[in-house]
Amino acid sequence: MTAESAVPGRSALLAVRIGAGLMGIALLCSFWASPDRTVSLPWFALHMVGVSIVLVVTGPFLNATARRIKAGHMLWFFLASGYVTLAATLFTSRWPVYKLSWLNDIYAALPSIRSLPWWWTQQGLQPNQTGGMLAVCTAFAFAVATHGSVQARHRWPAAFLTVAGSVGVFMTGSRAALAGLALAVLLVLIVRTVRWLWAWGAGLLLLVTALLASGQLARIIDFFIHDETLDTKLVARLDIWTSAIYGVQDHFFTGIGLGVFNEVMPIRYPYQTVGLTYPVSQAHNLVLDTALAIGIPGALGLVLLVVGLLLLSVPGIRECRSFGAVPLGILASLVVFLIFGVTDSISLSIPTSFIIWLWVCALAVLHRALAPGEGHGQRGDSNI
Repeated sequence: MTAESAVPGRSALLAVRIGAGLMGIALLCSFWASPDRTVSLPWFALHMVGVSIVLVVTGPFLNATARRIKAGHMLWFFLASGYVTLAATLFTSRWPVYKLSWLNDIYAALPSIRSLPWWWTQQGLQPNQTGGMLAVCTAFAFAVATHGSVQARHRWPAAFLTVAGSVGVFMTGSRAALAGLALAVLLVLIVRTVRWLWAWGAGLLLLVTALLASGQLARIIDFFIHDETLDTKLVARLDIWTSAIYGVQDHFFTGIGLGVFNEVMPIRYPYQTVGLTYPVSQAHNLVLDTALAIGIPGALGLVLLVVGLLLLSVPGIRECRSFGAVPLGILASLVVFLIFGVTDSISLSIPTSFIIWLWVCALAVLHRALAPGEGHGQRGDSNI
């Protein structure tokens, strides 16, 4: 890493520290304002831990952490997280038979915790949420599997997770997750084959043109939205977003609190078309859901974290091949996180949202390992 490229890195670290600080203050305010602090407490504690870790790791302990944690450690950690997410998706999802009824026999054959006799296992996890998180992990695995510098001991587990994760995302029927994963794959291909961009880019354009001309593209789209019309889906989203905006206006600085969406929204900001029986648990938009839960300052803090992640990931991809798999994987995961967050979100009120704090710490450590004069880069290379 050159001295010139270290300047954006310092700006990125400043952005993530300010973002984490803003989110920490917002979390305290939202917890104070929550109508049910018992419900909000686990999520408040989870993200206060995340804020604390980021502020400590990116501050006084950054050098010490960079000496001990290498890119290889990060690869194994994020790949292992992907396998845990894959298992959770397969064994806990409430499968969408109304979307993909032809997969019903496969759904029925999969073992599930929903068959256990305990009440807390009966409902299972919402497939859009498991699909979104699995897409995040699969994007990371694809970036690692296709990176030229990683060793076989990382490449083969990443390749298997890419295939199995893609199948799992498809089985959840989450269209937002599929869209995010497709764009993340496209990003990785652009980065890895930029010299051949003109060739496969032209081929992709010809393929889309052929699908349009033959009418197959409309059939593919209909395959994914046949359970409801597109108009119905848009009306439902707009209804949820409108109610959420009213909530943000009334709780501009504090938000309504984490984990209390269903306790507040149907009563104070009832939906017009969705109805009380629709299982809405978040605002179905990343920024809007964050602003509603912890206020506008918290949403601004999240935006700064994302900006910092982008600024930290790009130099690592560009300037050091042996380290590039981790920043590229995190960047691909972040693309899924953001695209999925347009019409859905990995809400702060679920445990998997902790991943954003881990991304910040990982990229901050890699940035310091690559910084000029630190002397960590060569030792880190040997561990990947």
